[in-house]
Parts: sequence; structure tokens; C-alpha cells
Amino acid sequence: MGIKAIIDIGSNSVRLIIYEINGDSTFKVLNEEKRTIRLGSYLTESDYLADNGLHILLNVLRVFKNICERYDVGEIYVVATEAIRRSVNKHHICNKVKLDLGLKVNILSGLEEAKYGYLAIKNSMIEKDAILLDLGGSSMEITLMENGKLKETISLPLGSIPLTKMFNNLESKEKEIELNKFIYDKLNEISWLKKNNELNVIGIGGIAKHIGRVSKGDEDYPKELLHNYSMKRDEISKIYVEFLKLPMNERSEFKGLSKKRAEIFAAPLGAILLMLKYFNSEKFIISAIGLREGIIYENL
Repeated sequence: MGIKAIIDIGSNSVRLIIYEINGDSTFKVLNEEKRTIRLGSYLTESDYLADNGLHILLNVLRVFKNICERYDVGEIYVVATEAIRRSVNKHHICNKVKLDLGLKVNILSGLEEAKYGYLAIKNSMIEKDAILLDLGGSSMEITLMENGKLKETISLPLGSIPLTKMFNNLESKEKEIELNKFIYDKLNEISWLKKNNELNVIGIGGIAKHIGRVSKGDEDYPKELLHNYSMKRDEISKIYVEFLKLPMNERSEFKGLSKKRAEIFAAPLGAILLMLKYFNSEKFIISAIGLREGIIYENL
């Protein structure tokens, strides 16, 4: 079947997965790479992706392409999510990547993004009924899974970067209250979401894995061991309270958290906790896989 690769241009980080499909329709991951470039932070107020953001992106894609060449990758599939999806100059960005590197960028819709997250969960977890929450750099996908099937989904432009900007990294109690009201009102607007449904929430994406690493007290805790790791709502509430107690200049020292993630941790963590309360969910289950693996499962 040959060696293939997926490059995922996210709003917070750009990721590469190189994999080989086995004869029995399973796959083996040969290499994974990640570069945190905060692409979403280069969007202007008019949603124009600034030239310096594009320049940084091109440099990372060039490095990833070179890695693929070392592995004799036969096919590189490039996807982009909210940061490029929202940018008014998306066509220029895609043309530039194609011209400079010969890579075609496939811009996923929010619903496609949610579908791939669902496929990753469906093929790797035993949960059949749950709320899937993919909170990425710039967007948030909320999906209702019933009896193992995707029933409803919605994509909102409320990822870690915009939530952090909107609520000033929760520097004050007032901002915390504002965030809670904002998320509560957003959830109430989604007709198919039922309050107090007591479904477990499965967290997909970087923020979910970092919550797990804080729980383990190790920012380098292997992602493979985090998959299917469940936490009680009370534990997440305790992490949230302890994190907000810290002065801004000490948050980067929070045990289990990388310095870069600490900069965009408070508001998305608060949003997740509010959602757990809204659904009256006792458990938050972490998925260490998501979009990229969902694409692989679809190909399989």
C-alpha cells in the first residue's frame, strides 16, 4: 500500500503523521512531528492572514516535506482548518503553498473536521453515547454521538486562541463570569443539545491531552497512554481553580503544562468545565487521536 503522510495545518500547531497501511487494513505510524506556530494569532481583525504568518507556515511545510522525502512518502495529503478556512486570503495562501512546495491544501469545513474526529473515536473507543468536544486552536466542534452514530454536529469559531483573546486569559473574576455566561448562552442556542443529559464528554485535541498531562503532573507524558484516560469533573474543577489562583507570570510553571500551552489554557479549560456542568457529565474522557487518524480510518 506504500507510505503516506498527512499534514494538518491547525490554528495553533502544524502536525505531520507518516504512516503505512498494512495488508490487514490496519496502519502503523512511522513518525509524527509537531510545530507550534499559532497561525490563528496572525489573523487580523478583518480575517486577513498576515504575510509573516504565511512565511512561518511555508517554512514549516518545507521542513515537513523534506522529512516525507526521507521516508519515501508516496502521497502527502494536506488539510487546513479554521485559521485558513476563515482567512479572506485563503486562495492566495493555497496558491502560494502549491507554487512554492507543490502541495495542494484541502480546506476542511467545520462539519468535515467534526466527522473526522468522530471517526477517530468510533474506531478506537468503546463509548457509544457521548458528546464529542474538539476544542482546537481557533474552532470548537461539538458532536452528539448516539449508539455509535454521528447524530448532530456544529462548528463554532471558539478555539483556544479566540477564547483567550476574548476573555483576557481570565485575569479577573469578572472575566471568568463573562466566559461562563457566554458559553452557557452559546450552548442554549443549539437546539439539539440537551442540558443535564448526563452523557460523558470525550475531549479531542491539544487542550484535552494537556489536561491529562496536568493530571499526571508530566508535560511529556506519552500521548498513547492518555488515550481513553478518564477524569472526574471534580478533578478538572480543582485544576481550574489552582491554575487561576496563580499570578499571570507564574502560570507557565504549572506542573504538567508546557509554557506555550499555559498562555492559552485558562479560558478553554473554563469552557470545558462549564460544558461538563451544563451536561451534568461526571466524566471527561481524553482522546489522544483525532482529525489525522480519522482521515486514515476513512481511507481504510
